[in-house]
Amino acid sequence: MLVLSILALAAAPVAASPVAAPDASAPLQVQFDTATKAWEANDCATALPIFARLAVDPRIKPGTVPAGAIALRQGQCLVRTGSTEEGESAIGRGVAILRNGGPGLAADVSLGETMLGDIAAERWDHDAAVGHYTAALALVTGVDRIGPLSRLAKLLSFDGDGKALAYAEEGMRVLAAMPAPNKLQQAGFQTLHARVLLNQGRTKEAYTELQQVLGLSGGLTTKVSIEQATMRADLAQAALLVGRKDQARTYLAYTGAGRIAESPFAMAAAMDLPACGPETGLATEDVAIVEFGIGANGTVDHAQTIYSRGNYAMASAFARAVSHWFWDPDSLAKVPAFYRRSTRVELRCSASGGGVPDISSPLRQRFLKWASAQIPNADFADMTRRREVEVMHRIVDDADARHDAAGAIAALGVLALAEPARGKPARDRIDRALALAQSAKAPADATGFLRLAKAEAELAGDFASRRPGRMTIERMASDTYAALAQDPAAAGDPLLQDTALILSLPRLAVRGQTAPSQALLRRVADDERVGSGHPLRQLALLKLANLAVVERDFPAAQGFFQRTGLSEEQCSLIGPTPALRNAGAADSKFPAEAMQMGFEGWVRVEFNINADGTTGAPRPTIAYPPFVFVEAASQVARGVRYEASFRPTGGAACSAHSETIRFAIPQNH
Repeated sequence: MLVLSILALAAAPVAASPVAAPDASAPLQVQFDTATKAWEANDCATALPIFARLAVDPRIKPGTVPAGAIALRQGQCLVRTGSTEEGESAIGRGVAILRNGGPGLAADVSLGETMLGDIAAERWDHDAAVGHYTAALALVTGVDRIGPLSRLAKLLSFDGDGKALAYAEEGMRVLAAMPAPNKLQQAGFQTLHARVLLNQGRTKEAYTELQQVLGLSGGLTTKVSIEQATMRADLAQAALLVGRKDQARTYLAYTGAGRIAESPFAMAAAMDLPACGPETGLATEDVAIVEFGIGANGTVDHAQTIYSRGNYAMASAFARAVSHWFWDPDSLAKVPAFYRRSTRVELRCSASGGGVPDISSPLRQRFLKWASAQIPNADFADMTRRREVEVMHRIVDDADARHDAAGAIAALGVLALAEPARGKPARDRIDRALALAQSAKAPADATGFLRLAKAEAELAGDFASRRPGRMTIERMASDTYAALAQDPAAAGDPLLQDTALILSLPRLAVRGQTAPSQALLRRVADDERVGSGHPLRQLALLKLANLAVVERDFPAAQGFFQRTGLSEEQCSLIGPTPALRNAGAADSKFPAEAMQMGFEGWVRVEFNINADGTTGAPRPTIAYPPFVFVEAASQVARGVRYEASFRPTGGAACSAHSETIRFAIPQNH
């Protein structure tokens, strides 16, 4: 049996210079050592082909220690490059083999169990992750226990059974017993311990401990590392919870939060919230602080709930929602890497039940139904946006290699949904998908959405290049969608045509000028081609009722509304809320303390829109930075005014509508 000498796996890979790949004819030991060196340097592009070759080499017998070592390394590289399921399977095989290799491989098995725990934690499988981390911890001693201990303390910090505190305390003892204790490492573990105290409601103890950590980490200085920013943010949260608001703002200021002149966080292309209710276990009063980082492609690459008084299921519901957020990559270029790596937001659940689907939702859903038949092995039920994008790019490449036009069209279309078409690469993908669809004579189920996506991409490009004012933007959008509705290709696709017609309408109605809009809306409301009771027809009827009110024709408004089938509190089954007339005055509500300390930020607020256009019951749901502008945003929301909407009894026109309120210091812009 061939035996390869195996270096210990327990040390985490570190960055190094790129490794030159050996020829396939090189001795196995040379190939193995080269691949291992590349793995240690996080150079999976070099390591993976070599490990793949070794894994099937007949000279390396299945079930042997070398086979296990190869599987473990190969699996981790597969996970790093996006092939999570394949990588998890390989790591599992490697762990099973190495576990029988004797006590000398305990550290290697521990690392494998830690890898499996990380994968389980990323998919929010609490129990599986705890099992793997516990197994990893049992195999190691001394400083090697630090990794599993920190992971267990974080994962169990919302369980309330005392285990998280015990793991954090052991980590602190291990670090203190080292010959030359590292103060920053000690501060990190003590911060983790204090964070668990916060989540258990022991706020005074946490505040005292975090003040001690502040001393360990060098105190409040203008220089700040990621670790120091994290600790100071925790201290700010603790100060807030013990009623020391001024100190909380001071500590938060020393994290750098709210100090980016052109903050991109309010411009996220996707920023959904978990829904309040029994499915998530979240109530409207529940609050969480979530920390996350953004990759260069605009997707969230990690998210964890730092503070919440709920259990793991509740805390993970908030972090899971943030993991699906997405930013325009071009806007991120303005943000220093420090802030992209780690930032925090204050969150509450949404009472809107996930929000009202927009006008193009039926067209998108039709496309996704078609696309799922072309890529049946892709399961998007519980994927983060980052994984979805990675999977779709691989499917495009695979479909191209097989000359599978339908598969490529489907994957390119899903990418258009996952990545907003604000950059040339995204627009080029839509053009390519349309060209393939036309060449392959794809059905309207595929081409309808792609035509709309192309129109939206061109519109976004025009906005970016011209920087038009609000009225010009509305005119450009109206002209673009009107042209799409008149395109001969749309005439044969009722869903696309009706969608474009409604999108082409002006947002605000003016008395005496509603006839053109009414004519277009009647076309949609009476369009039997899309079927009776279709959401687009229901939306058209609701908008007709509102226009009738503008023209003071109340009997007609009553008739249109009755045909919608809406209850009084619904905005509509799809489509926009009443048009905004007055955004309130954020400047007049800017907190004096925040202004003095140089904070800028934004808050998304949910509120009801009454039939007369006034607002009620404002409730902040997302705030950046945490807690600074929450109260002021609620005051601003009370002054927001919308276009009046017809309701038979004058009830609320829309429940749990949301708007984002920005707080900017004029001289900074």
